[in-house]
Amino acid sequence: MSLDSTITSSSKTLAIIGGGASGTLVAVQLLRRAVSPLRILLFERMSEVGQGVAYGTGFSGHLLNVPAARMSAFPDQPDHFLRWVEARAGRPGFPAAVTPGDYLPRQVYGLYLSDVLAEAEQGAAPGVSLQSVKGEVLEIEPEESGVRLRCGGGQYFAANRVVLAIGNLPGEHPIRRPLPVYRSQLYVHVPWRPGALAGIPPDEDVLLVGAGLTAIDLILKLTAEGHRGVIHALSRRGLRPQAHLAVPPYRDFLADDGKRPDTVRELTRRIRREIALAAGAGHDWRAVIDAIRPHAQALWQGFSWSERSRFMRHVRPFWEVHRHRVAPPVAARIEELLATGRLRFYAGRLEELRERGGGVDAKFRSRGTHRWHHLQVARVINCTGPRTDYSKYQHPLLLNLLANGLIDHDPLALGIRATPQGEVLDHNEGVVPWLHTIGAPLKGDLWECTAIPEIREQAAMIARQLLA
Repeated sequence: MSLDSTITSSSKTLAIIGGGASGTLVAVQLLRRAVSPLRILLFERMSEVGQGVAYGTGFSGHLLNVPAARMSAFPDQPDHFLRWVEARAGRPGFPAAVTPGDYLPRQVYGLYLSDVLAEAEQGAAPGVSLQSVKGEVLEIEPEESGVRLRCGGGQYFAANRVVLAIGNLPGEHPIRRPLPVYRSQLYVHVPWRPGALAGIPPDEDVLLVGAGLTAIDLILKLTAEGHRGVIHALSRRGLRPQAHLAVPPYRDFLADDGKRPDTVRELTRRIRREIALAAGAGHDWRAVIDAIRPHAQALWQGFSWSERSRFMRHVRPFWEVHRHRVAPPVAARIEELLATGRLRFYAGRLEELRERGGGVDAKFRSRGTHRWHHLQVARVINCTGPRTDYSKYQHPLLLNLLANGLIDHDPLALGIRATPQGEVLDHNEGVVPWLHTIGAPLKGDLWECTAIPEIREQAAMIARQLLA
């Protein structure tokens, strides 16, 4: 048994686990900033480096939820993505022209991240290199001079420090108890896996459990591929993402008011009051919500854990659909499908899934009533969104880190316990000196941390820490 690399006093090796947007942007920042010898190992087990689940889609109808002008990979170059697309306008796969307010295909952004990484690698200082490893890290073992990473197939790598850029976890089953249907081909647990939608009869009905952004993606893809049956989307409250609308900036009312609210009740009252004032002055509610964004992380960190829990119970579903909106063309397509009866949204709790007659009989109770409904569908697709409790996800690497006390979940199991700077805390809440994380695992401490405008800031900060 030998290590693929060894650590010497004259060089440093940094390992990044996960080659999606988060991991790619950390690698880019390291390549651009490092001035002394450095080896970067970038591990990705599934997709092409730089794409991940969100930007690896091959469907051009999946659009970014943020305008092009705000999607730069670099905090100090806000128009970098826009200029990159402008330089390629008219090429196959690119729009004929682009404006700052355009919502572009996510696959274009995946190409952008790959190109940014390649450019950073080419421009790196002498002795600074990147090695992309197609594989899955299964264990990390601390050693005297650093850590050892074991991958599938018996490969071993040595590193000084590690960044967990593992992104979102697959969702939990919609009914949290063992059901025979979960083992059948009539149920799709991870809808973004290749071939997940194959074999669905085009004229049969489908049930999506969940009505958020994942469900919207599935609705677009199913209908684009010729599905003609009814798509039923069931969620607890029947809420769905709102549409973006170009609105002028609104005043920074939280800063103007002097004191940030430190309870969920106070925050919701302030937002409702401000939306009413804005409406009276001719402003759209979206402008008010957007004015909160610069304060979102500070607001969250100002809440106690009990207030964060209260937010999760009472506010989160409403915040999600108003804060994380969809592109106008996507919203228009959803309205069109609703108007023709090909799409139906329901509010209720799913209680039963049974295989019957070559399909699935789904039973749910309408929200706030005792009325039961039955749907006979050809396929049930889990769109409940990512799980957040990393301590319950049965992945060898997470089990290894948990067993050794190197990671722990936060008090609400929203992610991995860490500092706001991405330093991972062990089970005794001590900093693990060689372990950082970025993106989704930081939701417990940052809440708003999974969109590109937040991830690019985290990536730059972590790179500075690693190179210090």
